[in-house]
Amino acid sequence: MRLRLLRTSIFTSMAGLLGVVAAAAAPLQVSALHPLMADLARQVGGERVQVFDLVGEGGNPHRYEPRPADLRQMQASALVLAGGKHLEPYLDRLKSTLGGVTIIEVGRTIPSLTVGKDAVYTCCPSHAAGTLDPHWWHGIENTRRAARVVAQAFAEKDPAGKDYYTANASAYGKRLEGLKKWARSELGKVPRGQRKLVTAHNAFRYFAKEFGFEVIAVAGLTKEQNTTPQEQAKTIESVGNSGVRAVFPELGAGTKPLQAIAKATGTRIGAPLIADGNGTGSDAGFEAMIRHNVNAITAALAAP
Repeated sequence: MRLRLLRTSIFTSMAGLLGVVAAAAAPLQVSALHPLMADLARQVGGERVQVFDLVGEGGNPHRYEPRPADLRQMQASALVLAGGKHLEPYLDRLKSTLGGVTIIEVGRTIPSLTVGKDAVYTCCPSHAAGTLDPHWWHGIENTRRAARVVAQAFAEKDPAGKDYYTANASAYGKRLEGLKKWARSELGKVPRGQRKLVTAHNAFRYFAKEFGFEVIAVAGLTKEQNTTPQEQAKTIESVGNSGVRAVFPELGAGTKPLQAIAKATGTRIGAPLIADGNGTGSDAGFEAMIRHNVNAITAALAAP
């Protein structure tokens, strides 16, 4: 009898240990269609989540199209995180293909800005005048809000981890408060008359709104725009009249069109800005992107 009880006790203990091991070995699988959504998932999900960054570090979410291997990974995931606001033109097709897999458009409930009538987009044709500006992640407050959206989505799939996800989102939000305070201090070094952004990728309106900058949307900053000589002349006139000290290329893009504009207007070319979270190494992730861009803008516009 005593031996039977001992065996039962050992069996129960082993089963419990195996259950713990199984739980630890099976984190929530999450696929991300944007490098910054992958970063956000890691910040909120911690050890309870396994994140698959399908675009990859340094990748451009505007140019990404799901590959067969990506579709298989998404089908094996509990959640797929997208930027939303029509950033992913393939999303409707993807929803149909994946069937029951939950797709979260992280930016859907975040207040939107629209593309101005004078704006020039080079990322994709769907971002024309009057459409939603999809680059919501350039607002630090927006990303704090997005962390709560992701925490709720994770908790719905993993109720046992609800408190964990909520605590992580809260801790991340406090860290972003510090980041915003630092950014305000640094950008405060830029004279008010210089708080204007002329950028190769018109993606910084959320950033500009949060930090009191003006975005100057001009044509001819990238070779993809195929502007006419008349449009190029208008761009040079706009930049010259703005009085800005610098124009900014986009990370990973060429600077030849900007060089001509800078030469004609007497402006300098600032360090490349990260528009879509496609930084690599020490510049990868949301916080590093903000620090990189703030440092680049301050160095170019605050300098005498």
